[in-house]
Amino acid sequence: MKARSLAFPEGILKTVLGRGYQIHPEALRLLEAQSEEKVREVLDSFSERYPDAIVIEAQQIEALLEPPPVEQAPETTEFKTTLIGEITQMYDGSGLIQRCPKCDRWIIDNFCMVHSDVEGVWDLRIKARFDNGQERYTLIFKKEVTEKIARLTLAEAKLLGEAATLERIGHAVLGKRFEIGGDKLKSGNNFLVKAIREVK
Repeated sequence: MKARSLAFPEGILKTVLGRGYQIHPEALRLLEAQSEEKVREVLDSFSERYPDAIVIEAQQIEALLEPPPVEQAPETTEFKTTLIGEITQMYDGSGLIQRCPKCDRWIIDNFCMVHSDVEGVWDLRIKARFDNGQERYTLIFKKEVTEKIARLTLAEAKLLGEAATLERIGHAVLGKRFEIGGDKLKSGNNFLVKAIREVK
């Protein structure tokens, strides 16, 4: 059974008045049906949600007592597909790169265009041009797929350095035919690679 207003050392009404509010009788009855912990939670939320209110109304308490809505997962803007073709070029921003720890953007020399001076986080990535004979795509490889195709871990790449890492990745992918699977993004001909294997 829930604790009612009598469980409060000072009573709900005195607590409300002590916070500088007046309260409608129906709103008071709604609070009296709640536990002491819940009442304090509602009053704390009330001051944040209704900062200019002086009188606590019943409908405001009802709104605060409602469970929060369940967030729906956003609809995806991608679709899965498979392509076969050749990687013909690697773009700037491939290889051993640094990212901004705040916005995840590619940065150079620990400088982010949005957050200025930051301590960059190392990452491996490939951005490459892919031609399947009919269309050209920009492939985007995240770290896990880059490590797999280059047979090189991020830790090993940091020891090699940026230039040697880029050269090794180039030897692994340029001029070769691959079957790739992943998500073709809605914006332009960008393709997020999730699986890749060389084909002869």
